[in-house]
Amino acid sequence: MTKMALCDKAGISRVTYDRLATQPTLPLARTVTSLADVLGLDKDEALTLAGLIDAPTPAQVAERRVRAAMVEALRHRLPDVDPAILARVALNMGDILHGLANELFDAAGEDEP
Repeated sequence: MTKMALCDKAGISRVTYDRLATQPTLPLARTVTSLADVLGLDKDEALTLAGLIDAPTPAQVAERRVRAAMVEALRHRLPDVDPAILARVALNMGDILHGLANELFDAAGEDEP
């Protein structure tokens, strides 16, 4: 993809694009997320690389991965269930997940924080 094509798809000017490489100040978040969308990059990762947000902690990365895996598993195993119903069920899963967390802490030899 050419620089101009990227600028057009991201909705930014060529001047803005050129400033990203030469400007000592931080770019606007919307510029970074627009470019990330066009390039197929994770928005949080792009914002982190641009210095606009702090890198996630290992616990935050793990939480995102678990959340994504749970959503994918529910959609894969229950493709015929209305997403609104899955959302209502998920709201009531707190007790189940709390019990699972206790089991995982026990297995790791740690106390619940």
